[in-house]
Amino acid sequence: MLTAAFPFSLPVPLHRLLAGLAVLLGAGFLVADVPYRRAAGNDPITVVYVGAEDCGPCRAWRRDERPSFMKSREFSGLRYREVIATQLRDLLAEPQWPTDLADLRERVREQPGAPQWFVLHEGEVVAWEAGASAWRRAIWPAIRAHAGTRHFPDRPATAAR
Repeated sequence: MLTAAFPFSLPVPLHRLLAGLAVLLGAGFLVADVPYRRAAGNDPITVVYVGAEDCGPCRAWRRDERPSFMKSREFSGLRYREVIATQLRDLLAEPQWPTDLADLRERVREQPGAPQWFVLHEGEVVAWEAGASAWRRAIWPAIRAHAGTRHFPDRPATAAR
């Protein structure tokens, strides 16, 4: 039996105290390993970008805005998908589109052009805009509204309006 010299007496033998501590730590590691599940109705939003390689405004957004968006705090809490055609004229070609985004493809057919963004929450479109100005005017604010923040990813919070 292990004994230790303490200036005070322990109410239980040291080996039982250490065994209890091991059990508590083990239980803590088990609980820490349980995956986090969001509450129902609190699913992350999905942002879908639609563009083309030969589209000037699309290339400008991917070069200028997308990097800061992908580094933003909001990006880590959402799902992001892209549909990028090689040529703008092929934007609606079925092979470009994943089958689960077929309904969005039909919306793009209704309002052709690029770039376009869709913000989805629980499968429903909560924002959909097209054109170079749509990102800052409508889409980024919609993302912020769902994420609870108020600034552009490349601007300090004090400069946002």
